[in-house]
Amino acid sequence: MANASDIITYVGVPLAVIGVLPIFYTFLNSYLTIRNITRCLRRNGLDNDGATTRGSLLSGVVEVALPRVSITPLARENPDYWAPNPRPSSLPGATWTCFNWKALVTGSRLYRLQYSDDLRVPQAEVDLGELLGFLLDRGAAPDVKGLHMLRVSGLWTPTGTSLILSPDAGQSALRVSVPDDSDGILSLALHWEKAWDNRDPTSLPPSWMRLEIPSVINIETKQEDSSLIDMANSELTLPEQGSIQSANDENDPKEKSPVIIESSSESKVSYLPNPTSLRISLGFLPSAALTISTATWELSHAPLPHSLSIAHLRSAPASSWVPCIALALGLCKSLPLYTHTLPPFLRALSAKDTIPCGVLVLLDLFAEHEAPDWETKHDSFEEIQRQHNSFLAKQRAITAERMMTGDQARIARLAREAEERARLGEDHRARMAQQRERGERREREAFASGRLGARVAADAAIRWLVGEGVLRDGTKTQEAVEGLLVQMVKGERIAMRVCDILERWRDWSDRGGMNAEDLAMFRNNKTGFCYAVCVMNLLREVCAKDESSVAADMQECIRFWKKVRLG
Repeated sequence: MANASDIITYVGVPLAVIGVLPIFYTFLNSYLTIRNITRCLRRNGLDNDGATTRGSLLSGVVEVALPRVSITPLARENPDYWAPNPRPSSLPGATWTCFNWKALVTGSRLYRLQYSDDLRVPQAEVDLGELLGFLLDRGAAPDVKGLHMLRVSGLWTPTGTSLILSPDAGQSALRVSVPDDSDGILSLALHWEKAWDNRDPTSLPPSWMRLEIPSVINIETKQEDSSLIDMANSELTLPEQGSIQSANDENDPKEKSPVIIESSSESKVSYLPNPTSLRISLGFLPSAALTISTATWELSHAPLPHSLSIAHLRSAPASSWVPCIALALGLCKSLPLYTHTLPPFLRALSAKDTIPCGVLVLLDLFAEHEAPDWETKHDSFEEIQRQHNSFLAKQRAITAERMMTGDQARIARLAREAEERARLGEDHRARMAQQRERGERREREAFASGRLGARVAADAAIRWLVGEGVLRDGTKTQEAVEGLLVQMVKGERIAMRVCDILERWRDWSDRGGMNAEDLAMFRNNKTGFCYAVCVMNLLREVCAKDESSVAADMQECIRFWKKVRLG
């Protein structure tokens, strides 16, 4: 018969061993978890970034403290700016490690884990404007619908909503992510493939654009338009020195003859090739108004060691119109100028048809038979009847003279001739007054005539410019505005002449119609008016594109979401 010691030996010891097994399992599991986490941190390059790992072997809980960083893009001249990160992390929350950043540790995030699969990297804090600018500089494109949804919905934007598309617009490069301890801050996820990197330091950064210098035909023009053509045909003089970033290397044009540059600061003359393009950058004034920051000549898309003086673009009305024209041209070319948007008054102005068809007829830009009926036709029956009655009265007087004696006939003839001279003078004054009245009535009817669309008016303006030899045959609206913008940036007279017309255009649109003073101004500067028509047509086309609205959405998102979490 078994005694008490046997029971303890054969029953109690196995039970005690079984009771200790969970402790051994927890100990072994904790050890393996700590080792796997350490390997994972080392494999993802986080072991030297201040990550600490500690765990309780008995409780099975592993604590991992990972640094939380604030990142900013590197300098554009840094080679690592364009190179992908050689050791990107594959952990959740570390999508930002696919690029090289300037990182600043701002704190730490403590994770308590029981399994190595639960390990994730804290989301990095980044300025949304810098992030979007960095991706746009690498060739990405904004997602129109996604940015609009983010602007409208905010934190309630569905997870996975695409904000930035890849350069080929086939995949999402930046999307809304699941919040991870973001404390009410927008969480984003980044995805980038090496095949998408098709830009380098020679590419123009965002907010920069290049204008090709067009060739202009030398012609004889009317006196009122000669200054505009002379400026277009003059040599390009580069008076001031400056430095700028390197240029794009695409579409190398042919070299032209050299141009002589006289420096005002030094008493010597230097020789440089004739520029083939103009590079300008857009920025903001302290008042948040759009402006042209820098303008530099280029030869074969390489910057010349002289920059343009753009002081004349700082005064009104050029300060209001020239940057907007440059922005509209860039958006029409689909350049990455999404951090800038056209002013509301330009959107409202370009949305309306404000050009009376009768005015284009009066300016000889539109044929009479091509325009719809807009004026009251003159009835010449009364004039013919009056001339006929005058002729019959003259014949009756001559017949009466033939029946008189010599002295009576002479006196009657002299009286008739004096009466005819007086009547001729009166008729001339009446005709002049009638013509003046008809001209004034025709102008009033022209001002009140039906409005033409911007496209129709621009086609008529370009036909006139081609006919005058200002533009070459086949020139499009975009090309005409690009040539005009080059002339605006380099010459104050041209900028002021065209900008004055655009400012007058804005005034007559606000007051509801054109007047005689406006028409007289356009008659004296018909070339400038035609260019203004082309500018308004370009603004109309740009405001109808998605790029014009996405710029406003992007700016509003940047204003509202100053800092975001990227992970």
